[in-house]
Amino acid sequence: MKVILNILTHGDETVGLAVAKEIKKNKIEKGELVIHIANELAYKNKKRFIDEDLNRAFPGKIDGNHEQKLAYKIFPLVKSADIVIDIHSTKSGLKNALIVTKLNNKTREYVNIINPKYLLLMSATKNNALISNAKVGIAFEYGHNKDTEAKQKIIYDIEKLLSYLGMISKKVRKSKNKTKWFNVYNTVPKEQSAKLLPNIKNYKLIKKNTTYALLSAEKIKASEDFYPILFGEKSYKDIFGFAAKLMETD
Repeated sequence: MKVILNILTHGDETVGLAVAKEIKKNKIEKGELVIHIANELAYKNKKRFIDEDLNRAFPGKIDGNHEQKLAYKIFPLVKSADIVIDIHSTKSGLKNALIVTKLNNKTREYVNIINPKYLLLMSATKNNALISNAKVGIAFEYGHNKDTEAKQKIIYDIEKLLSYLGMISKKVRKSKNKTKWFNVYNTVPKEQSAKLLPNIKNYKLIKKNTTYALLSAEKIKASEDFYPILFGEKSYKDIFGFAAKLMETD
């Protein structure tokens, strides 16, 4: 069993450094755990990325820009692993979410062991994300960089998975969450000067014809029911975030 713990896919999402430091304290009794720093140059420059979002650059290009070259270099490493765990943070207010881009049997098995509060199937970006190239790819999006509780939950849930796999001997309790599963199916575009209404929250249903943002005096209304995911005015440059629907699970 080979598990890759990937951090700093985005150079300004530094919670992964603290998580990796704690995970390294565990004695690996079976298999291999590799801690991988994805975009060290972006981290040193205190930037999300240098040329483009690394998490949208896979499988990369041998002669491309900085992130495309990185993706090309990282691609074989991702392919070599049984599980890739990718640690993120967010300014959007989203918390306690595991992100996957496919739901094969092993992914379902490991998600059920971690038992997060929310599971996001990222159909909208499934082809070019780092985890989309893994046999099993799981991204943690539990909170912002300085959220101590989120950091501890990430550590706890990774140790829960490693314990289940027999890689560490630490005993961890199963959480009592009843996971909500969302299919994140599309982006929600944003005009540059548009303002999101303050009552719009991640995971809170926006109903069809409901106003969710303003562009000057113009109301921006939902064309269908959807759940906002990774929503915020500063989360992305040209989108508010993503639209999702609740999934039926077994």
